Amino acid sequence: MIQKIKQHIIPILCTLAAVAPIVGMLLIELYYYSTVIGWAIGFCCIMTAYIIITKRPDKDESATYTEI
Repeated sequence: MIQKIKQHIIPILCTLAAVAPIVGMLLIELYYYSTVIGWAIGFCCIMTAYIIITKRPDKDESATYTEI
């Protein structure tokens, strides 16, 4: 289960980032600042996905490429 989440963490974070502002807008009647909180959560998810992508090592690191 954890391995499957690790493999798909980027799509999960991007989907959560897209859905968070929408959910925040739907909850505006419950809490006035829920839209701002939704946008903040979405931004944090996008930044987390970006950091994971930039820190993740390339899978083809051991392969050597030759230019012709």
